Amino acid sequence: MLLPLAFSFHAIFHGVRVFLDHLADVNWSYLGIVAFLQVVKIGCAARAWQNSIVASYPSKRSSFPMVFGAVCASTAVGSIVPAHGGDAVRVVIVKRRVPGSTYTTIASTLLVRAPVDSLIAFSFFLFLLWQGVLPGHALLPHRPAFDFSWFFGHPKETIIIVGMIALVLTALALWAWVTIREFKQRVRQGVNGLFDWRYYLRRIVPWQAADWVLRVVIVFFALLAFHMPATLHNSLLAQGTSSLSALLPISPSGIGTEQALLVTVLHGVAPGTLIVAYSVGTKLITSLVNIVLGFGAILFFFHTFHFRRYVTEEQDRSTVGVKKAKQHHS
Repeated sequence: MLLPLAFSFHAIFHGVRVFLDHLADVNWSYLGIVAFLQVVKIGCAARAWQNSIVASYPSKRSSFPMVFGAVCASTAVGSIVPAHGGDAVRVVIVKRRVPGSTYTTIASTLLVRAPVDSLIAFSFFLFLLWQGVLPGHALLPHRPAFDFSWFFGHPKETIIIVGMIALVLTALALWAWVTIREFKQRVRQGVNGLFDWRYYLRRIVPWQAADWVLRVVIVFFALLAFHMPATLHNSLLAQGTSSLSALLPISPSGIGTEQALLVTVLHGVAPGTLIVAYSVGTKLITSLVNIVLGFGAILFFFHTFHFRRYVTEEQDRSTVGVKKAKQHHS
């Protein structure tokens, strides 16, 4: 699996070089709009999550600036660390700022977005499938920048790995559900936003919908910035590839996968080098926005970039609390 990862990073550096070659042709006004809309999109995602937290802790204060900062920090770390590495950061920040909250409940609030996000992402996949633009499974293992290439090239090993991971996660979930008395209650509290359908449809879904609409709009202006045909159809195709690349982001932000998919999906729309420049350029701009906002938020909340020690401190406190609770019950 290290080989496709190395190829993905090679694709990133190659893409940066191609982007720099097209730098003089970029319309920076449109890229400025992309940067602004990226901030608005993060705000919509933060509002949806804030309302999920409010549903779980209605009597506690969870301000929008705090949640917005947590989401910014999460996206910043996620732009650098693959495999959704930023989620732990946002959970720690909110846990520290909402008195009496627990990691289990705060982490569970992230699941409230899952139904709508999964439905929309699957709809994009069906759209790409319907358009007949996805590369065949026989072609994918031979695309070096494709993060899934190893899995398609080794189907038996993939089945074993996925099966083992699913078995371990299921066993851990069942053990926690049965053994940890408060686990079930805390998870149930975290997904309260899903059980109140009126609240869910009024306070969470609209912000999620705005988040997804802005993703397509950002793609539209990014296409304009690189002088590519900016149509709704092409914007949906490009956003669909972005959604697919986020499923398994082995490379940071799944950029290796996105490059490989975009060149295939947008074949005929623009030259391959221009498509790569668009992909990398857009990622660089949005990632720069994420990093500036996110690490600014981390510095504000933790007064340092070494936030891992706060995670350790919180874990130690939680361990002490569990021990005291056990001694009290005994």
